[in-house]
Amino acid sequence: MVEREVAYRMFAQEFNDSRFNLHSNSSMPENHEIYSPNYLISPTGLKVNRIFVVGVVTEVDSLSDQTGNEKELWRARISDPTGAFTVYAGSYQPEASVFLSSVTVPSYVMILGKVRSYEPGDGSVYVSLRPEEINYVDEQVRNRWIVDTAEMTLRRLDAFESFFSSGNKEGKLMDRLLSCDIPETFAGGMCLSLDYYHKDKDYYDSLKSDVKKALCSIRRSSGQEEEPDYTSVIESILESLDDGSGFDYSDYIEKTVSSSIPVNIAASTLKSLLSKGHIYEPRAGFFKVIR
Repeated sequence: MVEREVAYRMFAQEFNDSRFNLHSNSSMPENHEIYSPNYLISPTGLKVNRIFVVGVVTEVDSLSDQTGNEKELWRARISDPTGAFTVYAGSYQPEASVFLSSVTVPSYVMILGKVRSYEPGDGSVYVSLRPEEINYVDEQVRNRWIVDTAEMTLRRLDAFESFFSSGNKEGKLMDRLLSCDIPETFAGGMCLSLDYYHKDKDYYDSLKSDVKKALCSIRRSSGQEEEPDYTSVIESILESLDDGSGFDYSDYIEKTVSSSIPVNIAASTLKSLLSKGHIYEPRAGFFKVIR
């Protein structure tokens, strides 16, 4: 019996920055090699085959000619405060396909999925998720996921900070990591990451800053303080999105989510601006600013 891989939590920015595929060497008989898992190594050294994601579904597209056929394929974007995950569901994910065919956009959703990567041959790598489970959740679950994911990410980032601060450049990389009192469970993944990505301290500092901003987005929307007026912020977002040719609703939701604006506030403010004549909708889901 093949055990399922652990589903880790990671933010969209780190996931989308991941490029390193590690193909495992199976100890199983040759005719069982299809069960040997492949892994994606993230810049913080996380070795993942499956991940658990909670965010806002901002866009869903059907990539097949007609729904219900055996070649049916859906693509969705799930946003968190740092970016967006790309999700594909086809005939091998029937429950996920049915869900995406009728999901309300925008909505909070959770996805438990397997990591997939595509290398077209030009040196680029595109990462995505194939959902095993997908369902609606509420804002509280999303906020809990952000806290847990931030805590786990910051632990890994602290290990990198300890390594860079040590200034030790002598000896084997693994020995140098262990000499910084970095747990061996972290050091193995860090070795793989440092050898492949060659990221410097500035990259990890930037990643840590974005994680902290994700945590701040929860405090701003927790309701413990008076709800701020997001109208002016949203108006600025609309101006930046519309360069004269208009913008899609999914791009608007993704931008407001990354700006820590609650989804319900973003949706209701857009409707309000539409009714006041500040924007108009030339076709469904597409808007233009009236200047």
